[in-house]
Amino acid sequence: MKTDLKKSIAIPALGLSLLGLTAAGCGTITGAAIGGATGAGIGAATHHRVERSAIIGAGVGGAAGALYDIYSYTRRDGREEDRRD
Repeated sequence: MKTDLKKSIAIPALGLSLLGLTAAGCGTITGAAIGGATGAGIGAATHHRVERSAIIGAGVGGAAGALYDIYSYTRRDGREEDRRD
């Protein structure tokens, strides 16, 4: 009984938290996916360890995506000044 209640609460809570992370870190997730695929492709083409190349690519892509998100959210593009006039 207790585990059924925990499952019925935990699964929707986990889903909502993943949805929030996806919405907040869209560039990070996209960068990690593209970086992982690129790293795996480079690892396969150079006959090195594909898993290690994919992990490194995902890390670099995720970091680049996070930096892009930070830059795009903090950038001023002049829209506030246009609204005041």
